[in-house]
Amino acid sequence: MHAIPSEHKSLRVTRRTFLRSGALSATIIPTLTAWDLPVAAAEVQAAHSFAPNADLLRSAKSTADWIQSAQRQDEHGVWWLPDPDHPEKLTTVSATNAIYSGSAGIVLFFIELAHAAGDTKYLDIASQGADYLVATWRNFIDKPTAGLLSLPGLTLSLYNGLSGLAFVLNVAGKATGNAKYVEAAKSATDAIVQAARPAGSGVAWSGAPGVGADGSIVLYLLYAAHEFQNEQYRIVAKQAGDHILELAIKEQRGGLSWRGFPALPGLPKDVYFPNFEGGTAGVAYVLTRLYGETKDERYLDAARQGALHLQTIAAVHGNAALIPYRFPDLPDLYYLGFCHGPAGTARTFFELHRVTGESEYQIWTDRLAQGVIQSGMPENLTPGYWNVVCQCCGSAAVIDLFLGLWAASGQSDYLAFAQRVAGQLASHATNLDGKGDRWYQAWTRVKPWEVNAETGYSIGAAGVGAALLHVHLAEQGKYSAILLPDNPFPATRT
Repeated sequence: MHAIPSEHKSLRVTRRTFLRSGALSATIIPTLTAWDLPVAAAEVQAAHSFAPNADLLRSAKSTADWIQSAQRQDEHGVWWLPDPDHPEKLTTVSATNAIYSGSAGIVLFFIELAHAAGDTKYLDIASQGADYLVATWRNFIDKPTAGLLSLPGLTLSLYNGLSGLAFVLNVAGKATGNAKYVEAAKSATDAIVQAARPAGSGVAWSGAPGVGADGSIVLYLLYAAHEFQNEQYRIVAKQAGDHILELAIKEQRGGLSWRGFPALPGLPKDVYFPNFEGGTAGVAYVLTRLYGETKDERYLDAARQGALHLQTIAAVHGNAALIPYRFPDLPDLYYLGFCHGPAGTARTFFELHRVTGESEYQIWTDRLAQGVIQSGMPENLTPGYWNVVCQCCGSAAVIDLFLGLWAASGQSDYLAFAQRVAGQLASHATNLDGKGDRWYQAWTRVKPWEVNAETGYSIGAAGVGAALLHVHLAEQGKYSAILLPDNPFPATRT
């Protein structure tokens, strides 16, 4: 999740533009026909195609090569520079051992690559990175950490902190059979529980309930309760949920909202993000998951009210819908990715449909997916889908949304769209120096001149490579994905 300090009016897309734009019609790509070539020229064309390389596994392996070129080692073990073009930067968004822009997310990618490629050398690399995580996880508790989102409490969250590191260690333990990773994950989880502080009628860590903050800790603890067979983790998650209920705001137009993320420098004091990682959508998802675990109707009632609020602020056109990026200053801007867009928010309606069986929530899941499709991406850039490819707010997030919908429903149109986005994404890779594929993007939308290529999972090449692997496996009839605790979609499809 990332915050935007300021916006330029010329970059906005208005609600009227969204509702009336021809971009809301299905994009039609003209078919190119070949010239009548002499035989010799045709042979040359066959040998030297001008088309983009569609081998997604090859691209993922090349991505791994580039990430490996950024490998470093110290007394704690192996880690990777987040921004190799600027080796003086040891952190960017998150700490060096977190998922977002640190080594934990890269370990996750190498585990998936080892499985997809059937090559244990990638698992060896993942093990080296996991050793570093074992050696450094207490930094989130004992030492102040650097990074844009390393604020108090957030350093225990899923993407930017200890919950994510513990998740990756447990995954690494199961993938490698090395028990020390699982034991370190348990110890880290115990530390997260011990760090909870009384708040209202429950507990909290940062005090912010969004998936970018305490909500993700709740989701991780629910995951850990199953993985480690520890009921205490579920109890603490429920206590945090009780406090989240107290933070709800009743909306005049109907429903409930939550300010999911702590105030960040440079943003308006009354800023409100409604979507998944920083707002109401993510909180409603957390509460839905708590209901699924506890059958406490209070959580489901509040989640329903959160969904109602999202429905009241959505721009709807036929079978398509999008929810604005933020209020009060940008109510007509629509992101398409995970952090502030439908690639994340669709999860909320999907999960509500899963636990209630009510068709209304399935309809809204499909509407949000159609909002993405009818935006005209990936061929067209929009103000909410700019030069950005990452899992947080770009193409990789969209790929995994549509693969998840396909895995759940079997609808071939969803898989076809994921393939289309993956093809466009792979074609944007850069490898001019021969070190491997990477993607240059303007992570901050309002600073298009700030273009860089990162290695991490949420913001960089590791997450892009993972999305390409997922499409490759789907095309081979072997789809499987390592899903984080905030992802409700099936991990496999047979």
